[in-house]
Amino acid sequence: MAIMMGFVVAWLFGLAGPGSAPDFRLPFDGRWFVMQGGDTPNVNQHMSARAQWFGIDFVNVGGPSQRALSDGAAAAIEDFYSWEQPVLAPCDGEVVAVVDGLPDNPLGTKDPEHVTGNHVVVKAGEGRFVFLAHFKKGTLGVKVGQNVKAGQRLGSCGNSGNSDFPHIHMHVQDTPDLESGKGQNPIFEHIDVELTGKSFEDVTWPLIRGLFVANH
Repeated sequence: MAIMMGFVVAWLFGLAGPGSAPDFRLPFDGRWFVMQGGDTPNVNQHMSARAQWFGIDFVNVGGPSQRALSDGAAAAIEDFYSWEQPVLAPCDGEVVAVVDGLPDNPLGTKDPEHVTGNHVVVKAGEGRFVFLAHFKKGTLGVKVGQNVKAGQRLGSCGNSGNSDFPHIHMHVQDTPDLESGKGQNPIFEHIDVELTGKSFEDVTWPLIRGLFVANH
């Protein structure tokens, strides 16, 4: 087990290559699960879209086990712990795009014509644009041209766009245009991570599917 753990940790650090983005905070408070993340299609469906390479899907967890995605058997999007949770800026930067008027999908349906749904794009630096997607309609409290600080509330988690249950999508790419960018691997600093029953506190890591994470 110790050998395997060492291999996994080494592999995680190996993900942080030349295409890695600068360090971020997690875009939420509390404990969340990494539903999609990593650098291969078998752990991250975003690797099939060049602009969304290394993209991450986060879902809030709760219940007695602190591992459940919803309160009982989910019958509606409101039953998910992620629903209406605050979504926070993962970095300082300038808001360069905002969409806030798309509807939230009923449970089990998607809107593939509007992939990111209600979303915000934050310019974190030259050639570094952070996309945060699937906000609840009407909850975004920022506008284009506004400067935001890491940890500042942007809006509420919803289920708009190409999403069939509430979650936060985040990816970093080198252009503000979703159709023409190339994804970068985001590195998160000062986070607590649970990995295969082991806990790591105040680490700086990229993320892969299967982790439970929180800001330290």
